[in-house]
Amino acid sequence: MKLIMTCLFAIMLSGCSTNFSEVKQVDDKAFLQLTGNFENGFLIIDGKGIDLTQVDTFTLDGQNVAKFEVQTGTHLIEILKKDKTVVKRKIYVTNGNVFEVIIP
Repeated sequence: MKLIMTCLFAIMLSGCSTNFSEVKQVDDKAFLQLTGNFENGFLIIDGKGIDLTQVDTFTLDGQNVAKFEVQTGTHLIEILKKDKTVVKRKIYVTNGNVFEVIIP
């Protein structure tokens, strides 16, 4: 009987002493990620132009990728190739968000 009472007391005591806490840390930056063919490409974001042939790229899953830090909020992006618009989008990015655009 003492053994059963001791076991029950130990189980109840251990149930009362458990504590769970969770901390989420969100990146305070937002990014625009371009994937695809950058040849002869030009990016216009909110009226500011960037020559895509001059940006640093890296390979991800066998494709060229460029990543740009942008402010959170709404942005108008346009990608030109040989003075022809191939992508034109209005995007919204939040903290910790990466918005990907595929360049054909």
